[in-house]
Amino acid sequence: MKQVSFLILLSVMLAVSTSLEAQTLAELYKKGEIHLTADPTYAAGADWSKVFYDFEHQDHGRSTGESKSIVVAPNGSVFVSHRTRHSISRFDPQGNYLSDFGKKGGKSPSDFIYMPSVQGVLDGKLVYTTAVDGRMHFFDLQGNWVKTLKLKYMPLNSIPLKGGKIALLGYVPYKNAQARIMISILTVADGKEKIIRSEFQPYAKEKTINIDPYFYKDENGKEQRIGNWISTSLPMTHPSFYRLRMDVTKSGNLVTANPSNGEVIIYDPSGKVLTQFTAELTAETITAEDREEYYQKALEGFKKMEQETESAEKQKEYWKHYLNQYRQQLGKFRDPANYPDKLPGFSELIIDSDDNLLLFRFTREKGSNQFDVFTFDSKGEKISTCRFVADNYQLKITPSTFQFHKGHIYALTKDATNVLQLVRFELK
Repeated sequence: MKQVSFLILLSVMLAVSTSLEAQTLAELYKKGEIHLTADPTYAAGADWSKVFYDFEHQDHGRSTGESKSIVVAPNGSVFVSHRTRHSISRFDPQGNYLSDFGKKGGKSPSDFIYMPSVQGVLDGKLVYTTAVDGRMHFFDLQGNWVKTLKLKYMPLNSIPLKGGKIALLGYVPYKNAQARIMISILTVADGKEKIIRSEFQPYAKEKTINIDPYFYKDENGKEQRIGNWISTSLPMTHPSFYRLRMDVTKSGNLVTANPSNGEVIIYDPSGKVLTQFTAELTAETITAEDREEYYQKALEGFKKMEQETESAEKQKEYWKHYLNQYRQQLGKFRDPANYPDKLPGFSELIIDSDDNLLLFRFTREKGSNQFDVFTFDSKGEKISTCRFVADNYQLKITPSTFQFHKGHIYALTKDATNVLQLVRFELK
């Protein structure tokens, strides 16, 4: 009798175990709150302060050491690009650091002239990078250089498709103060491109804070210049908030999503539209109270700058010129005409490892470590609205630092030690 009871108990345990293993990500999302728990076996014993020794590096007072991107290869190995090092680090599927490859320079076609950003793994064989000058470097998974391509525009984002193709979101300055934003399909073998979507993005100078250089004539009557042309977007208005987001499905199809209206379009690797739908989203608005808060913060910053420049010993005329221009534009912070009717419906698009679409809600909240997510299946049917929570880690939800692979999430993040590290999360 005891043996029969034990067999029944064992059967129940196996059934429960099998059920848990078979639980899909969609079923998890329906729970409403997803807790991200670090896998303690991943990269066990890693000394991250040595691996990411440059994570605290700054240039001109701006943090660049944390400006890193990750991609996860089909076999689970990870590649991390470093802006400050002009190199890429390799990690094995268990998270162990292997080596760096790439270097700053320009004499060799494998050199990085500008800071590289690792973008993806093409057909499971080639890891590639992009840079602001349009250069794309391709390496095998051991870090050996294979080829370099040169685009004629700045790539804002790229996604590896299947069959040796890459989808590129490109930026091209255009006449009449406009920029052309386009999606093209690049065939890596011959470097040929096919544009599948193109639109113009006007540059509204009146909706930005603009500072001109200070011009003067030296003792020889020659015109000299101090400073550069500066253009700063008003709060919550930067064009990047509204640009198309892209990701790829397991079958190699391109997914684009528009933060302005929730339009989702799925293309095959040749650029043919397979399906499209509009995601139901709730977008925030900018209120009169918001605009007044932006104005008061700008005024406070202006007064502080005014006090600091009073004691400046050099370039006094330049700073007088700078402050005068800024003062004249402070009213832009209060003007409702300078703000969009609605904020973006989401900030990022990420495809999980079950091919579900995750749209992370756009938020103005700072310091929160909870992220609301609109989830949809591959046909556009809404699964749920849920929340991702990571109690002990400082998450940054961007495709360049937060990626799904086989039911896990790989992320560049920091814990209580405040040291940057590579973590593999389990979803519970």
